[in-house]
Amino acid sequence: MTTVRSEQEILKKAFEGTSPIFRLLATVRSRRVGLGYRLDLGEEEKHPVTGRTMFQERGPLAFKSAKEPVPLTEVEEALLCWAACGPNGVVAWDIAVHGGFHELTWLAGRTVPSPGNSMATDLLVINDRGAFIYKPGLERSKPVEIEGEADYGKILKWYREGMVQILDQRPDIDWAMRMPGAPHATLMGPYQYNINRPGSTWIIPISDVGWLNSALINLFDWWHYYPIDEWKGGRPAGVDKWIGEGMLEMPMPISASEQLIFQVEMYPVGCMVQNIRLAAEAMGLGTWVFCGFNPDVLMGAFPDVARGLGFHVEAPNARAPLATGQLKIFGIEGVKEATYVPSPRFPTAEKLVDHWFEEKYGKGGVFSEGDDNYIRRVNAPWKRATAEEIIRHPRNRPAEWVRDALIAYINYCVENYGQWPVTYNPMQAHFGATVHHVDVDFYDQYYVPGYITDAIRRHFEEWH
Repeated sequence: MTTVRSEQEILKKAFEGTSPIFRLLATVRSRRVGLGYRLDLGEEEKHPVTGRTMFQERGPLAFKSAKEPVPLTEVEEALLCWAACGPNGVVAWDIAVHGGFHELTWLAGRTVPSPGNSMATDLLVINDRGAFIYKPGLERSKPVEIEGEADYGKILKWYREGMVQILDQRPDIDWAMRMPGAPHATLMGPYQYNINRPGSTWIIPISDVGWLNSALINLFDWWHYYPIDEWKGGRPAGVDKWIGEGMLEMPMPISASEQLIFQVEMYPVGCMVQNIRLAAEAMGLGTWVFCGFNPDVLMGAFPDVARGLGFHVEAPNARAPLATGQLKIFGIEGVKEATYVPSPRFPTAEKLVDHWFEEKYGKGGVFSEGDDNYIRRVNAPWKRATAEEIIRHPRNRPAEWVRDALIAYINYCVENYGQWPVTYNPMQAHFGATVHHVDVDFYDQYYVPGYITDAIRRHFEEWH
């Protein structure tokens, strides 16, 4: 007899009735075969979402699921999204005030760490209802948001209020897509035959990598680094007048600076995907994580191949010194936007740099001098007297010359290479996870015991 469980019972089970972290780490695996999937079958089929014809030659793992796909429930998706990057309280911000303290922009903590506590990465969630961006906001009420059963309902609240729909159907993406003239070159990777199937939830961290370049305020002010142009003999990149002791002292090539920002904004992505894997393992769901797909096609940069998500895409910039920087995907206005100059949001360097300063020092910012100060409004981690001292401390603001130097640097890049950042597309979505209900028949047919956990076998009984 099947028991119908309430949302609160399922949330309680997630927090109180699942395996501990070390047990989950012992059993977590990619389980790529879900209900309704096919593999190595040697039969043509039409992709159930796109209608494109697909064919994979018959192989030793030939399998056709006899079961209908079952979508994840709202509670299951809400738990996965929260595990990936949901609100979990107020950050500690335990950095010395004389140690680059002003790099952080927000006190809003999430389940994953991020450089400068950036909110540059949200979640793209694709399911049978369409495509969504999960971004549950900046409001936090206490040091630990989920203290006990009375708080479990927040998981669903954040999900329902934080999911912004961008498509009302799945994007037209599948394994069969090919560029004209390249019939054997898979755009979604040879491993991803079951990508974007009905019943699955495809979750991809999507990053505005350009946002983190606000850390240049700190790089100039506290690190005393400055950019040089390696494509023009290593000359200073527009910042000559500020080079000197106590201001800009250490040269760094433009590409090295941009690679640093790009790389560190990808670390949260990996943390998010691992959290999704562990949460799915705890609930007895299957996942497979992958980067073997073309994110530009997914986002809509090649509409002749697929509309994808239909993001706004700029015309390629042939002046960019590296091919990786020629494409700029802006995104969707007001929902998920990339940070670059010139762009619809930031047509000039002045607009962007003023925005960076306004985020921190303007109305509602963490260092606003008014009553709307974010630290006061969200209950800071520090005791009141300490918080007030921190708010008023003079080293929470960069030296006055920093703003002008930043503008000069960005203008230099735009004048010489037509854009900034110079070397990469700031909208990135390379790595994610598909989560589904596992078809245990595949593993029972082909695998030795041990690959299907009790949690997977009991999933529908315990979570539905």
